[in-house]
Amino acid sequence: EEEGEEKVRGSVAACDFYNAGGLMSLSDEDICRVLTEELLPSAVPKFADAKLVDSWVGRYPGTVSWFSPGSYDRRPPLEGAGNDVLPNVKCAGDWVRMGEREHGAKGLCQERAYVSGMEAANSLMESTRGAGEGAVFRKAQVLPTREDEAQFKLGVEVNNQVMKYLPRFWVR
Repeated sequence: EEEGEEKVRGSVAACDFYNAGGLMSLSDEDICRVLTEELLPSAVPKFADAKLVDSWVGRYPGTVSWFSPGSYDRRPPLEGAGNDVLPNVKCAGDWVRMGEREHGAKGLCQERAYVSGMEAANSLMESTRGAGEGAVFRKAQVLPTREDEAQFKLGVEVNNQVMKYLPRFWVR
């Protein structure tokens, strides 16, 4: 920053849209305008005060997750084939089963993908460099999520009770 120049302050938006065929005709500016002027402020009113200084928009038509309710057991584990088989191969992404390293971000989301990447890196370093006191790496710290709120827990319980009686035709 040069002397006399004012420091730019504002917000940055990064958004990606999957199965986005309906958005292909919109410009990045139009999408950012709808996000910053309509959608985000309707969720959190303070967003109406945000000044957008930079943005990135990704549109991915025809792309959707192949995972469905009930598919968790068929997802690849973070440890890949296992530390005793291939210690230098790990899996990361929102779709992996993290085993003992499981995190509170349970859905298919960027947060879970990020955390699984950190945990895969930790596992890789532990399996190839060792995890003892003499380890020559600093383990990435993963912060725990807060406990679910009471109304969410209630909703999960109600859903579980209802699903006992409905056929699960959508589960593969």
